[in-house]
Amino acid sequence: MSDDLTWAVEASATQIALGWIIDQWEPALDGSSSLDLQILHFSHQALGKMCAAYPVLRNATEELRWLTYFKGLIDANTHPRDQMLEAIESVRRRRSPVAKMSARSATQLPGDEPHEFVAHSLMDALAAIDRALSQAG
Repeated sequence: MSDDLTWAVEASATQIALGWIIDQWEPALDGSSSLDLQILHFSHQALGKMCAAYPVLRNATEELRWLTYFKGLIDANTHPRDQMLEAIESVRRRRSPVAKMSARSATQLPGDEPHEFVAHSLMDALAAIDRALSQAG
């Protein structure tokens, strides 16, 4: 992964975490909709802002963008970990391309040659997120 892409992923996860805390956590307390629906609805806004703020992510795979989004939600730490992982897994099942992804696909990113990965720790972290999400279901 290029340094620009690595930085964009980390910055995006932080941006998503902050956005989730500020814009989503308080409405979540009223219990009007399930956590997985809140995550799905917030994704449209968050993924759009993420790609607008960091254009290099437009060329990244959809899997990487969604893993970055999920990482931001987990990093926000607004809900118990098990509850957040269960809700994220529910969202993954609703999204067929993401639901089919494996830890191997998250680390290899086929067809993404311009952004070859040199930051193995980031990909290891994303693979660990993928494994945790797979085990939560």
